[in-house]
Amino acid sequence: MNKGIRWIGEHRYTRRSPGLPGVREGISLTVARGIGAREFLLALGAHAEDLDRGVLFKDREKPRTATSDSFAMYGTRGEWVYVLEETQDATWYAKSLDLQKSRTLLGAEIVCVTRREDDPPSYVSHVTPEGHASYVETGDFTGHSAFDDSLRAAGAIYPSSLRDSPEEVVETYWEAHLDDLLPRVFTAVGDHCGLEIGRAEVEAGDLPLVVFPSVF
Repeated sequence: MNKGIRWIGEHRYTRRSPGLPGVREGISLTVARGIGAREFLLALGAHAEDLDRGVLFKDREKPRTATSDSFAMYGTRGEWVYVLEETQDATWYAKSLDLQKSRTLLGAEIVCVTRREDDPPSYVSHVTPEGHASYVETGDFTGHSAFDDSLRAAGAIYPSSLRDSPEEVVETYWEAHLDDLLPRVFTAVGDHCGLEIGRAEVEAGDLPLVVFPSVF
């Protein structure tokens, strides 16, 4: 079983580390293939001139005033481009309904695990190359068989006995398994995508910076 991104889920609810040049806690992940890294980042709202500068995340300039822009880092692994964000909602998740209307992403496969800090639990989004999109709470099936097989194999799907249970029963189960569920979800994403992301370089901020203007 791929362990390469399980650590992201393991640190989702740990206390933030002040002074860390990169990130470790509370990360939302978006990955895409079938589209170039630059094209995908521009589709999410990045500015070309910022990408051209090639600034590392650790060397970003701290904003002088409060901003809800997403200061993220990105990289590539095999066919996939990945984006790591600390914002409340992943940029893909926040903009996905508008982006789905764009021909830019036609033919791309996109997987996103977004924090939804103000409205938990986290959401898992999967878009197939054919454009079929799903947006579900962690622990649920997406309805896309190949991705669901990875979720099931990682133990990231609620037991079938909960399917018809009252909402409060499901909520109680979710709370009891909170610490273990997201690591399993990220394991499933890693297995599905064949993706590994080095924790050390993410903590050190040694990946390129990308800034997505706020949608709010």
